[in-house]
Amino acid sequence: MFGRPEWQRRDVHGSMLTRTAAIIPLILAATTPQAIAQNSPPPAGVIVFVADDQGGRDAGVYGNTAIRTPNIDQLAADGIRFDRAFLTTSSCSPSRSSILTGRYPHSTGAEDLHAPLPAGQTTIARLLGDTGVYTASIGKWHLGDAERANWDTIVEVPGEDLADRTLDVFADRPADRPFFLWVASTDPHRTYPGTGTATPHDPADVAISPYLPDHPLVRDDLAAYYDEIARFDDAVGRVLGALDAEGIANDTLVLYLSDNGMPFPRAKTTLFDSGTLTPFIVRWPRAVEGGTVEDGLVSAIDIAPTIADAYGIEMPTAQGRSLLPSLNGSGSSGREAVFAEANWHDYEQFTRAVRTDRFKLIRNYYWDTPLWHPADSVNSITWEAMRELDAAGRLTPAQRYLMQPARPFEELYDLERDPDELTNVVDDPIYRDELARLRTRLDNWRVETDDRMPAERRLDGFNREGEPLPHNQPWYDNSLRQRPPED
Repeated sequence: MFGRPEWQRRDVHGSMLTRTAAIIPLILAATTPQAIAQNSPPPAGVIVFVADDQGGRDAGVYGNTAIRTPNIDQLAADGIRFDRAFLTTSSCSPSRSSILTGRYPHSTGAEDLHAPLPAGQTTIARLLGDTGVYTASIGKWHLGDAERANWDTIVEVPGEDLADRTLDVFADRPADRPFFLWVASTDPHRTYPGTGTATPHDPADVAISPYLPDHPLVRDDLAAYYDEIARFDDAVGRVLGALDAEGIANDTLVLYLSDNGMPFPRAKTTLFDSGTLTPFIVRWPRAVEGGTVEDGLVSAIDIAPTIADAYGIEMPTAQGRSLLPSLNGSGSSGREAVFAEANWHDYEQFTRAVRTDRFKLIRNYYWDTPLWHPADSVNSITWEAMRELDAAGRLTPAQRYLMQPARPFEELYDLERDPDELTNVVDDPIYRDELARLRTRLDNWRVETDDRMPAERRLDGFNREGEPLPHNQPWYDNSLRQRPPED
């Protein structure tokens, strides 16, 4: 649409790289009818805050008042809070690739943990960069080497340095270009070697989900997790303060979300809501009425098309759709269903799910293996406590689910009656018709998106005690995924 002007960018080491393209002025006017306000210019910039392993309800504004998140809460008060926004997977790098491309993980070619995003995929950074928008990633990268060419600046830093480096990049950005900042924290990812905040959370105050036991070690673990969420909240506040100081907060589109659920048993890497539900907040003061709540089903594949739409650009490669019509009240963002997948993440998986307003169907294609969780969770003090309680026969049936050697092929949950997904009703005859409808939805989605199983199972990267396994095969290996035969 617009040519990229000649510009320079810094790589992760700070060295200067140069790219030359046709010098065409950036046209600062929306050009599609989907723009949030008629004849409204696009934003001065976009900032996407991405937490690393923050559960969908783990912020004050989402009901967990034990966590100190004043800046996230204020962001929601000034913008739109989405209460039912879902990720396409509960695994770090595939989720980020999905968000940036607006495509399901298996459609990106990077569906397994650590799999690099192929050069042929179009990310929102590439799309915006080609229009002259300055693009910068600060914090966790996790996208592979090919994607680096689509960013002007890449700075990889841990959570404790995130705010300072983001403010440096913001201050040094080209003054004559709109900006896109991908601010990706490493908080609250494990491990938790010490407090992430000057005022640690009290383990006595933490909220414990029913699928986790109430044990001192679990409380200590959750308190440390809260500390790192609070540290990211502080970084968010400092970056938003820079927008205020420069007088452009009103014209900047800000989004906040997480890449997957909390790094605890039965959350991260699973397709329960505890794994795929994300906090999702959108603020754009001059265009979006603040203090509102959206209850419709939203998918992470909708985020990149929304950002593109804000700049009046189409993203034809995306499988999602823009949310802008819903933000200005001209349409509904609610989907009839959202879909999610689990692939290789430390352990081999192939699981698919469809969720509607009331029901969720999970299909475990590798049903003969345990419902597992990532190696960092296996090595946690929470898992230590669960194994201790299991040996003493003190876990509830829901908590023991992770200890089972196998899973049912299908799981059906009535989310209205069972929001924590503790009771599988797949064999209950009163749900027979709903089960049939969900099976059809899931099968059709797999056909429509060309979702194929690996030709054979891949090796786990860790044993069940969380110890790395020595073998020559990479932790991910998409070469085994089935593809259509050559003509």
